[in-house]
Amino acid sequence: MTKQVLNRAALAVAFFMVLALGAFAGEREDREALNRALGLEPLLEIMQAEGERFGAGLGENFLPGGGGPAWQGVVTRIYDPDRMGQAVERGLQAELEAGHLPKLLGFFRSPRGERIVAHEIAARRAFLDPELEDAAKAAYRAPQDGEGNGQDGGRRLELIRAYVEANDLIEFNVAGALNSNLRFYQGMVEGGGLDMTEAEMVDEVWAQEEETRADTEEWMMSYLFLAYSDLSDADVSAYAEFSETPAGQALNRALFAGFDRMYGDISYALGLALAAQMKAEDL
Repeated sequence: MTKQVLNRAALAVAFFMVLALGAFAGEREDREALNRALGLEPLLEIMQAEGERFGAGLGENFLPGGGGPAWQGVVTRIYDPDRMGQAVERGLQAELEAGHLPKLLGFFRSPRGERIVAHEIAARRAFLDPELEDAAKAAYRAPQDGEGNGQDGGRRLELIRAYVEANDLIEFNVAGALNSNLRFYQGMVEGGGLDMTEAEMVDEVWAQEEETRADTEEWMMSYLFLAYSDLSDADVSAYAEFSETPAGQALNRALFAGFDRMYGDISYALGLALAAQMKAEDL
C-alpha cells in the first residue's frame, strides 16, 4: 500500500470520526432540548418539595418529635434535584431511541406542546398546597356525581381518560408506587429498622395494591382535570393522539423507566436513613 493510499485512508477515517462526533453532539443537544421542552428541571424542583413534605410525614410517624432538623436535613440530601435529574436522564438515555427525538421535539416545542407542558407544571405546583389539591379532587368528582361542570365537564373527563388509557398511566403509576414501597421496606430491613423476610415484604406491598390503585386514580384524574381545565378539547385530543404514536409511546416508557428508577433509589435511601435514625434515637 502506497503512502498516498494510506493518507487517503487516514483522511477517510478522520472524516468518518468527525461525522460520528457531530451526530453524537447533535443527539446530545436534541436530548437536552427535549428535557427543557418537557419541563424536567421545574418538575424535579416540585418533586423535591413533595419529597420533603413526604419525608417530614415519615419523621412524624416513626421518630420522636418528627426527627427534628437532623432528619429534615437527611431528607433534603436524599431529594437532591441533581441526583434525581441524573436518574431520570439515565432512563431516557437508555430507553429512548434517538430516532424518536425529531418528532418529540416537533410536538413539545410547538405552541400546543408548550401550552400543555406549562399547564401540567402549573397544576403540579398547585398540588403542593393541600387545599388546592382537595379542591381539584372535588372538581374532578363533581361531573361524575352529576354536580357542576355539566356536559363540558363530562366531555373533558372522557378526553382525559382517553389520554390516561393511551399512556397506561394508572398501571404504570401503581406499579411504580408498589415498587417504591418495596424498596422502602428493603432499606428499612437493611438498616435494621424492620425484621421482615423478602416474602413478607412482597406480601405487605401487595396488600396495599387496592388502596394504592384507588389513590393513584383519584390523584391522577384530579391532577389532569386541573392541568387541562383551560386547554381546548382539540389540545387534549391531539395530546392523546400523539401519545399513541410510536414516538409518544417510546417517550412514555422512557419517562417511567427513569422516574421509577429515581423513586426506587429514593425510597431505598429513605428506608435506610430512617432505620439509622430510629436506632440512633433508641441509644
